[in-house]
Amino acid sequence: MNERRFLYLSRVRRGSPAIHRLSIAILTLIVVISAPACGPTETATPVSVVSTPVAPPPVSTVTPTPTPSSPLVTTLTLWLPVDLDPYGEAPESELLAQRLSEFGNSHTDLQVSVIVKQVEGRGGLLDFMRTASTAAPSVMPDLVVWDTGSMRAATQRGLLQPMDEILLPDLIEDRFSFASRLGEVEGQTMGVVLAAELQHLAYRSQLVSTPALTWTGIISSETVLAFPAAGVEEEVNDFTLAQYLSAGGRLTDSEGNPQLDEEALTEVLTFYERAMATGAISPTVVLALDDANASWESFQRWEILTAVVESQRFWIAREDSILPAPLPGRDGACASLADGWVLSLVTSDPDRQQAAMQLVEWLLAPEHSGPWTQAGGYLPATLSVLREWTMEENERSILRELLDGAIPPPDPATRAAVSQAIQTAVEAVLEGRRTPADAAAEAVQDTSP
Repeated sequence: MNERRFLYLSRVRRGSPAIHRLSIAILTLIVVISAPACGPTETATPVSVVSTPVAPPPVSTVTPTPTPSSPLVTTLTLWLPVDLDPYGEAPESELLAQRLSEFGNSHTDLQVSVIVKQVEGRGGLLDFMRTASTAAPSVMPDLVVWDTGSMRAATQRGLLQPMDEILLPDLIEDRFSFASRLGEVEGQTMGVVLAAELQHLAYRSQLVSTPALTWTGIISSETVLAFPAAGVEEEVNDFTLAQYLSAGGRLTDSEGNPQLDEEALTEVLTFYERAMATGAISPTVVLALDDANASWESFQRWEILTAVVESQRFWIAREDSILPAPLPGRDGACASLADGWVLSLVTSDPDRQQAAMQLVEWLLAPEHSGPWTQAGGYLPATLSVLREWTMEENERSILRELLDGAIPPPDPATRAAVSQAIQTAVEAVLEGRRTPADAAAEAVQDTSP
């Protein structure tokens, strides 16, 4: 019998009234990928599709054989965020849909159902999982891709399964250090990084021969450095936080309570003050930028020649004359804070776990993940995937340097406890209202237990 392939996708958009009805119409967003039309599934009796009428078979008088406990086809359910919608319009969407379809073709005993949801809010990935785990556990996914914050929250609620014992040794050894740590919660691997993002420098090579990578170099540079200093919702941006950590700053005391390092923060703020004095930092420019995407847009308009940008925007839209570089630090290149999309295991059934890991390994295979991450501007989590990128070797070396040195962001609760105090100090110095020492002292006092 010829096989027929069915591909369905029904989307729920952010803010759509349909999200309110997710607890009722719980299977609204399902993509069935590569299911043989004549094969049985876990949830439905198979239907044969024929081109001509046939006589019905005679009624059997023999007692039917019991249905086997293991279906011939296992349906894996994968939840994805809308950013990774396999039927979106972006180039990486087509690649992801292709990879999922090829997985079904290559694994005749498996098929994949994909549910696409918003990341946050009511009806989002974490919210829906919390609801389904008690109200409708049968619709829980086998695998879910989401942000690291959701992964941590789900782990704390006991919704995820550790992956250490079932990850391939080659994958464990191949990961960049930040990727290993990014997927960990309390020493256990609760997620595998599919795609990473971080901040780095962008500069126009035809006008800037070599970007400065130290504070001293920035201060004496003839070009202006643009970075987001306005903050979002009174929280400090990753760039300043990375500068503080590279200067030896801490975010907690020995007991885990929020605590800032006054000396390190004073050093960062003094760097800002001295760079303003030489014109290397324009307070008017940086205080108008609330995130690295705004910095990239200013860079694209040729308003500045060197800027701190988000990696995804850079690698999607960059030109040959625009090159990447590490973030500058006190004594050299500064470690970037890396985050991204992680894939977590939900099912606790050993057989389904084994099947689910086949899909994980398929998606993470370098020949699959390489083209997909590059098309979407996402950074690789493993060295093997980086080798699959099509690029000049000098750029690959720079990118490897960025990924080798990247570190995970602080725990969200810890960051929230100190972020506003650091941002207030930054604005006070850039606006000339406080000296670096006074602003740092006030920030430390504001976060002290």
